Amino acid sequence: MLVFAGMVYTVPANVISALKSDAGISKSKVDTTFFVDDISEADPGVSHSSDTIHKPDSLQNKDTVISVIHSDVVPVVPDIPYLIFSDATFRKLQQFFKKAGSAKKDGKTVRILHMGDSQIEGDRITRFIRESLQERYGGAGPGIFTVYDPQKLNPSIWLDNYGDWTIYRIFDRKNKLKDNGYGIMGIVARFKPGTTSGFRFRPSPWAEEKAKKYYKVRLFLGEIKDTIFLSGYTGNSEIIDDTLYRSKGITEINWEFEDNVPKLKLMFSSASSPVFLGCALDSMAGIAVDNIALRGQYTPWFHRTNRDLFKTMVSYLDVGLIILQFGTNIIPTNSEDFRFYRIKMERQLRILKKLAPDCPVILVGTADAAYLKDGEEVSYEHLPELNKAQKEAALNTGAAFFDLYNAMGGEGSIIKWVHGKPPLAIKDYIHFTKEGGKKVAEIMLKSLYEIVDAGNEDIRQVVRKDTILNEVNEKADTTQETSKPKQ
Repeated sequence: MLVFAGMVYTVPANVISALKSDAGISKSKVDTTFFVDDISEADPGVSHSSDTIHKPDSLQNKDTVISVIHSDVVPVVPDIPYLIFSDATFRKLQQFFKKAGSAKKDGKTVRILHMGDSQIEGDRITRFIRESLQERYGGAGPGIFTVYDPQKLNPSIWLDNYGDWTIYRIFDRKNKLKDNGYGIMGIVARFKPGTTSGFRFRPSPWAEEKAKKYYKVRLFLGEIKDTIFLSGYTGNSEIIDDTLYRSKGITEINWEFEDNVPKLKLMFSSASSPVFLGCALDSMAGIAVDNIALRGQYTPWFHRTNRDLFKTMVSYLDVGLIILQFGTNIIPTNSEDFRFYRIKMERQLRILKKLAPDCPVILVGTADAAYLKDGEEVSYEHLPELNKAQKEAALNTGAAFFDLYNAMGGEGSIIKWVHGKPPLAIKDYIHFTKEGGKKVAEIMLKSLYEIVDAGNEDIRQVVRKDTILNEVNEKADTTQETSKPKQ
């Protein structure tokens, strides 16, 4: 630009006129739009927005007239409030709901993993998502749970333990598994070697109606190194007397019942304990929705799990959809730039894409949150930037993004929720009450059901015809469209 600017003052006017009329530069008649189509995993710091396209100008000669017709068949995706996705992700979500719709007829159980931090702990939001989906598509039961829960965090399952147990969490650096065999839950347990230990579960009076009933019990164990003697009881009646022999990989033990299982007690005795990867309480067919909460964590820690084990369990359990809801613990971090968090979440989402390549993923953004500033309730000023970082992480990795922050009302909404009647959030101005969890579930379900209700007939195939006519001395832009995320 500096060179050509200098030419204005140094080159005679008649020469510049000649350059205009006959530049002698060969150029294609229609410019090509270049855009980034992929991001190398080697550089997680590269930021890519699928909205970004470069629009080069097409400068034509004085006597050139060009007419260009583009006839491209493109899908028309319906606008869904607060749920943002690419065309490809939208199709994956539709395929999942189509599979869910036929699960009961096909005699299959299709699973949804709802993974998150303390915001979803205690089945706070998941329970209402589960109840609605099971009502619509069939299914029952509270889903998968860890067999040792010393804090009794899951109100949808009444769990008691017997003997001496140890819990292992994927984020616990002091007490961790050597082979990282945490499975899909990220929390597993073992009983003390050489002892007789066990657990009992029964329907919780606080569970939703569908979660109180289950007809199939599935127990998942890691490698069995020594013979295990297993006994099972309903009340005082022994109904299970089994022996498990040495086995590598995953062992599933399942029991099916004609009637709802009121309660079941399982006792184990062995010289060593396998890793208890989880126990699932489901119906014979339909939808299962699992609540997997990792309190205090701001990412799901996929980088620390045994990837072969995780991938095997996702496939074996027929996981069809994964909902991630993290970010609560990053809220107090005061920053003008949350690029560091976007990079961390992108890394997790890329790993998940390899662990569950056929699964659509929805990343739920953080809710509004507030604090007391000089005695006044004020929303955290940086939440829009955090929300933006989460949105970019999702769209950069092919996940959908649910904008919970704006869906609940944006800045100041959490303050209204705290003072609502009934209160929808507790007075830490971060976590929801039970009623608030139900409200959030309803907002999310409304968007999800719009995908279902759109139906394949609404994904219309239309022909786009763009006529670009360049008249004398006019400049025209010719661009190609990228697959932009839809709302």
